[in-house]
Amino acid sequence: MIPLIGITPDGGAPEGQPTEGEYTVRINYADAVRAAGGCPVLLPWQTENAEMLATRCDGLVITGGTPGISTKQGRTEFELALIRTALAVGRPVLGICNGMQLLGRILGASFVESISDEVTGALDHVPAPLPTNTAHPVILTPGTRLQVLAGSVDGQVNSLHRQAITGTGTFSVAALAPDGVIEAIEGPGWFIGVQWHPEYSLTALDKAIFADFVAACRGERS
Repeated sequence: MIPLIGITPDGGAPEGQPTEGEYTVRINYADAVRAAGGCPVLLPWQTENAEMLATRCDGLVITGGTPGISTKQGRTEFELALIRTALAVGRPVLGICNGMQLLGRILGASFVESISDEVTGALDHVPAPLPTNTAHPVILTPGTRLQVLAGSVDGQVNSLHRQAITGTGTFSVAALAPDGVIEAIEGPGWFIGVQWHPEYSLTALDKAIFADFVAACRGERS
């Protein structure tokens, strides 16, 4: 079976041209899903249909936004509704960057608006305009799904975020940056949130995350 994977887009219209709005998503999100054996589909913002969409899809990728820029309210409301339904009915969720922050928000974490202002000794989490190279190490929590996928307790990740989550909730912290910023969370069933961008497929772990996610969407993981 080829699982149907819903991907959330960004969107908007040019100033003064409300009829010219577009949904946009980087192709590498879809390519990463396809490479792992899934069929990617774009999910326009329809909060009133979020429960139906989350249920009909075999899994969800909640995508990232633009660093330092708040996502549109319509998008955020839609993505929160998707995540809540997916968690309730047991659909796998992969939250990337902004998507991880929304997962954390639902599951009880607090929000860090500016890492550089609020984290002592913070790394530069936006070291380049595009996350096309690995940027810093992460420490993976032993026994977590991510650590098992990595086969190691450390790894290298790219980075493109000014915001983060902190605190505790109904999730496990699966990875930390050297400055203590939470880089990944996970929980029972199958949900993983990562603060980096594995859709760029820079490392074996990036590819393993998508492979395990799509396998879960086929019902092959728990």
